[in-house]
Amino acid sequence: MVDFNKIEEILAREEIQTASYSKRIIAHIIDDLLLSMVIIGIFWDSIIQNAGNTEVILEIISSSWFILYGVRILYHWLFVQFFGASIGKIVVKIRVIELGLLDNPNFKQALLRSLFRALSEFLIYLPFIVIFTNSLKMGLHDMIANTIVVELKPYNA
Repeated sequence: MVDFNKIEEILAREEIQTASYSKRIIAHIIDDLLLSMVIIGIFWDSIIQNAGNTEVILEIISSSWFILYGVRILYHWLFVQFFGASIGKIVVKIRVIELGLLDNPNFKQALLRSLFRALSEFLIYLPFIVIFTNSLKMGLHDMIANTIVVELKPYNA
């Protein structure tokens, strides 16, 4: 079980703030747009060949859910593990850290977070409601992976 008080104490001591809802939403939109472009790119030839047939194009896109979620999982897993953030999070200056060392999540944490994040999307975003129910704005995927989304510290020159 997540000890919110202990996490809040650690974050306060290290002067780390959780990411705002608005930045998280903007990052999510950016990531979804980028991933949509990748999926469209994957199926571009099929889409062009059937440009006049809307039903066929919708069938191509709707039948690609397995590839869509595979790309989503891979994208979030690798970016969070290696950079601590997806491209959307990088743009809005937030990142994912693991709660032990306050650094990028390790292989297992990034994979778990990515898998449960994708599952939350698949379940019509309902598990994301958890983000609005706790002071640390942790989603179910963060609680399972022992991670949190935080603001990047501004650097003074």
